[in-house]
Amino acid sequence: MIIGSRLLLMLGLIGAAVGLFFGVKGAVTGVKATEAANRKGGDADSLFRASKLDSALDKVRAEVGDDGKLLQLTIYPGYLMVEASTGSEDEGKAFKLQSDGKITRMALTLTGPGRLEDNVFALAKLDAATVGKLAGAAAGKEQATLDDVSHIVAMIDPVSGKPGLSVFLKNSRQWRASLDGSGLSNPDQDARKALDTAAKAVDTAASAAGTTTNVADELADCVDAAGTDVEKLQACSR
Repeated sequence: MIIGSRLLLMLGLIGAAVGLFFGVKGAVTGVKATEAANRKGGDADSLFRASKLDSALDKVRAEVGDDGKLLQLTIYPGYLMVEASTGSEDEGKAFKLQSDGKITRMALTLTGPGRLEDNVFALAKLDAATVGKLAGAAAGKEQATLDDVSHIVAMIDPVSGKPGLSVFLKNSRQWRASLDGSGLSNPDQDARKALDTAAKAVDTAASAAGTTTNVADELADCVDAAGTDVEKLQACSR
């Protein structure tokens, strides 16, 4: 009877220990997730750092393949949000990758009139060092630091149709560049310059000798229709 009581006691202690282990493990996992979500861009473990991002991209490659095609990759200081092509026009692969390597998978349904091949880019073309330099350069343009960078998005630019990088700051400002880091610019400034150029073209057409009112009106209509589309505004002034 005593032996039986001791055995039950030992089993109870073992069960409590196992429960405690999984409880502690869950708590540690929760703490790590919180730390990752609250990580600042300038932290040593931030994914804005080239070495940290490169390690994370290795895990992405393991998931989608070295020759994988991405629809969009969003880089936060503590985690990545990945949307990749599976070759299907209807569904893709989406997952959240924590900086510690933990993966949370999500469903991804593709919608819209465009073709898949026009909306994907090669993972192999994404360079961690370029992303890191671009984050720092964009922050510098705003007299800010990496702590002021919210996230970075790699995707096909809807205007140019080419893959590019967009750096978003916490002040809601945005800077963008080609996937190789070239051509860093601010979309708002680009639109303003194009709008000013088009407006000057309208004024020139209206005041030039022999210019008809119809030409000036057509230019004005073109500018109105272009809105803030930089390429369309530039086309108006040609």
